[in-house]
Amino acid sequence: MALTQKEIEDLISSMINEGTKDAETQVVKPRLRVYDFKRPDKFSKDHLRGVQLLFDNFSRLVISYFSGLFRLAIHSNVVSVDQVTYEEFSTGLSSPCSVAVVEWGSLSSNMLVDFSPQIALLMVDRLCGGSGNATAVSRALTEIETAVLRRIAETMAGILSTALKEFNIEQHDLRVASIEVNPLFVQQAMAPNDIVMSVTIGIKFGTQSGNMEFCLPYVLLEPVLPALSAHRWFSKRNEESTERDRRDVSSAILNVEIPIYCRLGERALTMQDVMSLKPGDVIELDARVGDPAVLHLLGKPKFNAEIGRVGSRIAAKIVSRR
Repeated sequence: MALTQKEIEDLISSMINEGTKDAETQVVKPRLRVYDFKRPDKFSKDHLRGVQLLFDNFSRLVISYFSGLFRLAIHSNVVSVDQVTYEEFSTGLSSPCSVAVVEWGSLSSNMLVDFSPQIALLMVDRLCGGSGNATAVSRALTEIETAVLRRIAETMAGILSTALKEFNIEQHDLRVASIEVNPLFVQQAMAPNDIVMSVTIGIKFGTQSGNMEFCLPYVLLEPVLPALSAHRWFSKRNEESTERDRRDVSSAILNVEIPIYCRLGERALTMQDVMSLKPGDVIELDARVGDPAVLHLLGKPKFNAEIGRVGSRIAAKIVSRR
């Protein structure tokens, strides 16, 4: 059955509309990413990995140094590296607290180190002659205990400075400015919405365990962030490994024996001439009297030399490079 002209036009129109709808459904909508203005991301994952490597090295140094200082088995490891707001860090402080305020050279902010109450009291007790294994009671530190804890914090600052040298950060010295025991004072040190990097170090002190939490504000780390890059650190280690391999190869080559000989001159002879040689025959060379001999290394001419004698041995003196 044949279609009328109107039916043909309606069919063409419907096909055009379906094609337009398909084209509209194929349009890719832009991907939207949720941005938290209250808690923006200021540290990349590469920076977090770099700080993880930094404090892994710091933990190993703490184990080796503090085990001898306290004469006790010390275990230390990085528990977490997170990007948080300062409010989240400050609300987790105990009351009373033991927070070391550490100045980082000429940088614009300070680093905070929060010692958990049990660890702070156990360290002080051990340095003052105690066993360091008694159950710690959460209480405020006395003035003498605060002074002892400050010395411990200064030692940790020195260990962290050593770890920072692995990242070529040496121009900023760490100095303990004070030990704060009032959490209210610490909470007012920065704005609540400031972004900080929180690094928690777990410490097992004898039979007791606790944490140290480092608070690193973004305004403090911003000038040194390029150095705190895991990619850059691994590149530096690879360069050091390459340089070390180059030195090892150079050292090994120094003991390799190579053939060396001195040639006065040359002359091409036929096999018939060689077979007819007898004692007393003279072979004329291509060199003149007074011309230097040629010193060959690995079969290649390298130096011009003069032939002489040292004691009862024939010698060659190098006079120039070829």
